[in-house]
Amino acid sequence: MANQVIFSGAPSQACNLPALLKGSAVMAIIGCIHLCALSAFPLQWHVLLAQAGAVLIGVSFPFVKTAFTRIVIDTTRITWTQGILHRRVSSLELSRVQRITSIHPWWLRLFGTATIILTTNDVAHPVRRLPGIRNADQICKRLDEAVAMHRERPVPANTFDPNAPDYTEAHSI
Repeated sequence: MANQVIFSGAPSQACNLPALLKGSAVMAIIGCIHLCALSAFPLQWHVLLAQAGAVLIGVSFPFVKTAFTRIVIDTTRITWTQGILHRRVSSLELSRVQRITSIHPWWLRLFGTATIILTTNDVAHPVRRLPGIRNADQICKRLDEAVAMHRERPVPANTFDPNAPDYTEAHSI
């Protein structure tokens, strides 16, 4: 069977809406504090700008991180490419996927996206998240079919098994 691409792209920026709302709330609190302090102290513009800049950097980080994330799902593996200055590529074989769940929070439903949760038998990463995926239900269905196909595939007879008694006895040092 040819390797077919199920999904290729970046997560939707809609998954960063909570960060934007938190940043807005922090900016409102900072503004209220400065307004309340006006009666006792003169307005310190440089302090206000420094605080606003810090909040802006904190809010923009998830947006930049999402913009520099690429996810490719094909019929054999899922590959994540992440990073701005330091690029990290990781992959997950579909044969390791045990369960596929899609979560549709209200703010993601507004934009037609969802988060796909993959439960795996990978010791290093037992749960993998695919946030902000468009058409998540269709992708989950196609992903589930590809995982089921990997489960049905028979294991070849010449598979390397380091725990097999014939191999360890014949090749022990």
